[in-house]
Amino acid sequence: MFTPGAIAAISQLFENALVEHSRSRPEDDVRIERANITTAGAGHLVVLNISSYLFRIVAVFDFGTDDASCAHMARLGRSSSLQLDGQALHDACSELVNMICGAVNRNLCTGFRHVGMSTPFVLERNCRDYLSGIKPAEVVSLAVSVNNDMQFGLTLCFCPDHSAQVDFVAPVTVEEDTSAGELELF
Repeated sequence: MFTPGAIAAISQLFENALVEHSRSRPEDDVRIERANITTAGAGHLVVLNISSYLFRIVAVFDFGTDDASCAHMARLGRSSSLQLDGQALHDACSELVNMICGAVNRNLCTGFRHVGMSTPFVLERNCRDYLSGIKPAEVVSLAVSVNNDMQFGLTLCFCPDHSAQVDFVAPVTVEEDTSAGELELF
């Protein structure tokens, strides 16, 4: 089982990575809140697994295909097109998922050895109805909004090995000194 502290720490790692990688411009405002993900309209899921021999975390990202989402993904991917669609949109969403989960995976390696990631894969939205089939011990859902116009969802399914107790404390990040070459004279 995952301890409550582990779930909170891993969820925080995802939130930090979402903020860091979802901005297409430095001034973008990324807001994250815990919410049940409800989907309407056209869209798709991008799924990635982070696994070790003690656990599996299934990260299910839910992206829409509305104009604001497609335009934001084009900016994130630095595409020459103003909007993405079809395979280009799937590729841009998969790259974002890969970057977010890669950041989480690197941080998880500080507490667990032998942690790996799958390749992102795309599913239809109605596959969300079958997440209970993987029998997660805990589910955390996050709603992400960028500049109040582009939204996407993230559902984290925590699946521990039945004989393991998974505990994790997020690594402490040290703020870098941003002073630029000043000399101190004593």
